Amino acid sequence: MRTTFTKWFWIWQLPKEEQWINEMADHGYGLVHAGRLTFEFEDIEPGKYKYREFLFKGSWDSDKAREFLQFMEEMEIRNVAHVSYPGHTVLYMRYENNGTEPEVYSDLDSKIEYEKMLCSYLLPLAIINLLAFIYNICVFLSFVISGRFNPVNLVSFLNLGIAIAIFIQMGKKHEIIKKLQEERNIHE
Repeated sequence: MRTTFTKWFWIWQLPKEEQWINEMADHGYGLVHAGRLTFEFEDIEPGKYKYREFLFKGSWDSDKAREFLQFMEEMEIRNVAHVSYPGHTVLYMRYENNGTEPEVYSDLDSKIEYEKMLCSYLLPLAIINLLAFIYNICVFLSFVISGRFNPVNLVSFLNLGIAIAIFIQMGKKHEIIKKLQEERNIHE
């Protein structure tokens, strides 16, 4: 039997999303399809599978993606779903829960590269929302000056809120990158 859940995760919350999907697997729900807001599960033996998510730079159907998926298949890690974003794809991978974690993107350089890739995706989103805020606030002010106050234009503050949230997350990601680089320098 298939069950669909609607759940919101920000793009920077991939570890939290992965944890939730694994909790669902522990309760007997195996991921078979993912969308930006929806997750479709089928009944499985509880705890049989574990899931990993990978933010992949590039499109789902690129040669680089096919090579990555082939590499994962060789480690018996199967792709069960993907969600495409402009310039990036989130890959949802499933493997048998045998008590070990796959050694993929586990070295410091790979972790640093992953965090940088995430920041490179977040920056344009933040800028777009900041520009939308500036445009909408200008429209709002022109209405106020002309005496045609329209409270709908206050929605522009939503763009500002989103931009601030993204910039805060980018700051956190830069702190993670800095700590990982320091750790790498200690080990060299």
